[in-house]
Amino acid sequence: MRGDGTLPIGEAMHPAVLAAVGVLILNDWVWKPWARPGGWQAAVTGKLSDLAGLAAAPVVLTAVVGLGLWIARRAGAPVEPALTRRRLLAAIAATGAGFTAIKLSPTAAGWFTAAIGLVRSAAVAPDRTDLLCLPMLGVAYLAGRDELRRLGSSVGARLRSPASPTGARAGRP
Repeated sequence: MRGDGTLPIGEAMHPAVLAAVGVLILNDWVWKPWARPGGWQAAVTGKLSDLAGLAAAPVVLTAVVGLGLWIARRAGAPVEPALTRRRLLAAIAATGAGFTAIKLSPTAAGWFTAAIGLVRSAAVAPDRTDLLCLPMLGVAYLAGRDELRRLGSSVGARLRSPASPTGARAGRP
């Protein structure tokens, strides 16, 4: 993590992720209530939620984990809050597995609905065709990859600076 105190949430601030979160909020709080049950509007808003959610959920998850690790590090724990490739891939896999379970299993859909119900009312209709939305996990991967590249370039810039944080000159032991 950078020593400047920056919060480890860069991947969630990616423009594609912010757009997906915006679409998800508009869709779930504005458009879905206007859709007629059983009508084409309900089908469109359902798929839109799936698409936007799959694009955003993995990187929001990595950012939440990163914030938790950042807090733990500030409390003295020897942890690294910056995004890692392993954390990104684990979040994408967990999101994909959870989404698949919810869409294929009425039991998993019930658990998810109960969990969301703690915040607001929700309904999930298990639908195998929603699995066609899984490629949107690629958007999360690209956002995370961009953040990993940004973090890598900031680390590289620090290593190329005239003096490292330890006071040694770059390129010298």
